[in-house]
Amino acid sequence: MKKISLRTRLILIVIIFMLAANFALGAVLMRQERSAIKALIDGRMLDIVNTSAAMLDGDALKRVTIFDKRTKAYGEIYETLSLFQSNIGLEYIYAVRETYGGAFILVIDPAKESLGQFGASVQVTDALRSAGNGTPAVDVKPYSDSSGKYYSAYSPVFDSQGNVAGVVAAEFNASWYERQLNLNAVTIIIACVLFLAVGLGAAVFLIRRYDRHLAEIKDNLDDLGDDLDALSERSSAADGRKRARRGKIVSINDIGKRISALRDNMREHIGHLNTQANSMITAMASDYRAVYHVDLDKNDAVCYRSDPADKQQSPQGVHFPYLERFTWYANNCVTENYRDEFLRFIDPHSIREELADKPLIAYRYLANREGREYYEMIRMAGVRRAEDRDDHKVHAIGLGLTEIDSEMRESMAKNQALAEALAMAEDASKAKTSFLSSMSHEIRTPMNAIIGLDNLALHEKDLPEQARDYLEKIGESAKHLLGLINNILDMSRIESGRISLRKEEFSFSAMLEQINTMVMAQCSDKGLTYECRILSRVDDYYIGDDMKLKQVLINILSNAIKFTNSPGSVTLTVERTAAFEEQSTLRFRISDTGVGMDKEFIPKIFDAFSQEDSSSKNKYGSTGLGMAITKSIVEMMNGSITVDSEKGFGTTFTVVVTLRNSEHKGASLEDSVDPNRLRVLVVDDDEIAAEHARTVLDEIGVRADVCHSGKAALNMLELQHVKQEPYNLVLMDWQMPELDGSEAAKLIREHFDNETTVIILTAYNWDDILEEAQRSGVDSFLSKPLFAANVVAEFERIARKNNMSLFKEKKRADLKGRRILLAEDIEINAEIVMAILEVKEAETDHAENGRIVLEMFKNSEVGRYDAILMDVRMPEMDGLEAAAAIRALDRPDAKRIPIIAMTANAFDEDVQRSLQAGMNAHLSKPVEAEHLYQTLEELIYEAENKQK
Repeated sequence: MKKISLRTRLILIVIIFMLAANFALGAVLMRQERSAIKALIDGRMLDIVNTSAAMLDGDALKRVTIFDKRTKAYGEIYETLSLFQSNIGLEYIYAVRETYGGAFILVIDPAKESLGQFGASVQVTDALRSAGNGTPAVDVKPYSDSSGKYYSAYSPVFDSQGNVAGVVAAEFNASWYERQLNLNAVTIIIACVLFLAVGLGAAVFLIRRYDRHLAEIKDNLDDLGDDLDALSERSSAADGRKRARRGKIVSINDIGKRISALRDNMREHIGHLNTQANSMITAMASDYRAVYHVDLDKNDAVCYRSDPADKQQSPQGVHFPYLERFTWYANNCVTENYRDEFLRFIDPHSIREELADKPLIAYRYLANREGREYYEMIRMAGVRRAEDRDDHKVHAIGLGLTEIDSEMRESMAKNQALAEALAMAEDASKAKTSFLSSMSHEIRTPMNAIIGLDNLALHEKDLPEQARDYLEKIGESAKHLLGLINNILDMSRIESGRISLRKEEFSFSAMLEQINTMVMAQCSDKGLTYECRILSRVDDYYIGDDMKLKQVLINILSNAIKFTNSPGSVTLTVERTAAFEEQSTLRFRISDTGVGMDKEFIPKIFDAFSQEDSSSKNKYGSTGLGMAITKSIVEMMNGSITVDSEKGFGTTFTVVVTLRNSEHKGASLEDSVDPNRLRVLVVDDDEIAAEHARTVLDEIGVRADVCHSGKAALNMLELQHVKQEPYNLVLMDWQMPELDGSEAAKLIREHFDNETTVIILTAYNWDDILEEAQRSGVDSFLSKPLFAANVVAEFERIARKNNMSLFKEKKRADLKGRRILLAEDIEINAEIVMAILEVKEAETDHAENGRIVLEMFKNSEVGRYDAILMDVRMPEMDGLEAAAAIRALDRPDAKRIPIIAMTANAFDEDVQRSLQAGMNAHLSKPVEAEHLYQTLEELIYEAENKQK
């Protein structure tokens, strides 16, 4: 039989390798692709049922019966499901409800009403059971019925208490599902075939190159052999004098002998090192009854240290199959309760997973050998850590068995004692909570009667002053006592775990506004300054429990007011510190300039009934429960609360909570106002507050300018008025130096009439400034800090209240037949403007420079011209000089005729100069036709009506 050549063998090996690699690659790609597509399909299915479930009323679904088909609640649920079925193209979507015993019944089925009647039983799958427990899920395997084969997705519907009221189910045809999974299979197969073809071509090319190199190496070796033979012959024939001079000749044979001796020495040295290593391993393993080396790749183990007391153990130094031997040990020496976990622990795949990021793993179990039951531990460590290898896998391990019976039993005894002590403590806590709750309710009932009767008595008209004083003190004491009872009830609910958090969408701006209104009134009564600032962008809406969050903030703010004397200040700052996925982390910082606390008391401040001064002389009257309740609520919200204080220098509380983001944008998305059309001027002497307002408005597309005084605001309003681009809205701080909000608003109304809306920003109580502000021409009020949704909503409210257009448009005159005097030194520009005005049938007289336009107006009869369009840069006399000269003429129309600057100089300084020269408006070139028409029509109308 002819022997196969080396080259043929190489080609065959490469082909076999390429086929195996290609098959494996294709299998991996197919598996990964199916997994990815399955995850995508399942995610889409869950999106559909989650969205439909979120739109259903859980309270209504929970109550629906077979007799409710004509009710509004049933109709809303039915219409919602039908909408999803028709719009998305679902075959089946329906709502089910869990009954006693874990069964599920059909509630509403818009797909097939005749088949899906109320109360029909529903096949229960693992996914449906998961949704019934509150977690959306998709069937792993399809189910079959008379209609076909389907995969189903399920999503829970929650009621107002956060409980599962029912489940929405949507069914997807199994053939469609499988078709989506196999969609890319053909593409992967073609790619693998191409990869195989290219690989084989490359292999053939490399083998040919190898043949040529092999031939060259063979020729070189032949030449080297010839050279060595010649060298040996010459060395043998050398004369004696040469040998004497060189000492002795080293032949090729001598070199070979030396290499052989060196190899033997190396082997001996390596053997010595192995002996030392084995000795060291034995010494270090003295704590174990048995130590093994295990090659996971080869399933091979060898015992390094044996247990003399274990007669069934594999002998020391003898290799054996690792997994089979330790599986036998599990089945014969590990007790049943620990056996399955032991088998999982010794599995090579589990070992590699655990040691991928851990240096050492261990498992404790109860062993039973030769009738003796004791606790034992198996420990494993990688011979080389996974992170030190190129493939990041552990291939060999050291394994040790050690007895831990005495330590384990001692630890179990301690744990049992701790468990019994914990149970006793919990029973005591429950008894205390039950007592407090019961007594609080018993006291609460007569307290409500006392407060009610006290209020009724205070409304008596002929009540003596001394009696009124007594009743008021009774009322205050009763409310104080009721507050204490409420705190005790809150504490008992928290300790008993009966308090829960809502997860509902709420208006963050409205919550903060309510807090500010309450706190401002309390600070005002006590003579304190209150300020609320938002230091970074926060949304108008979040999802969470606004009542609990408000309770936390009001508790801390009330304490700040209580322990701060006049004149002092309380400050609340809000900022978003982080945003991730669909959540935002908010930080609230409440600072005061009050009495502060000793450093030693700060760790105790959140303890129930804890007070720094608990003596009868304590003038602040604290119950010691507010901070304990506050901390408990914050921790329930997965937040944190910290305090920093110094005696005599005030206190700062910091609360950090995380809330879910809401897609609700509030009033800023109402169609009635386009934020991009709004132009707002923010006036505030506090630069930080002004910049915050601009940032908030910019984010919803509102163009906002900022200035820091009333005088600057009037100047900017005048500039925009002249540009014919007035501000729609002015947001003005109430208290400013030199010219406050009241005086500035009055001047705005005098100079610009109703051209703009004025809203006052204030941190004070509106009632205190309401009359004065309305006399000054203020349209409305907004509380600090500013929210964009509040600005837009208030602007709309004012517009509707005053029955005016949202974007005020002035009355206009008709340009037909009007005569316009145009001053322009460039002929082509003059022709363009005249052509534009001719469209409106207006007549135009042209002057080439300022001197000529002055003469033409001076020599015209009074009232001949309705307006003057004045270029600024012209020879002989520029537009500014000409306008000033016209205004100085002694004729009645010189003062009232509209003069409009048309120039390429568009900076504010240029507009200011136009104003100083007596011009009414400033249009930047190139002038748009519609803008020119609007300016002329409005100014001519104003001039004629002023004349009347």
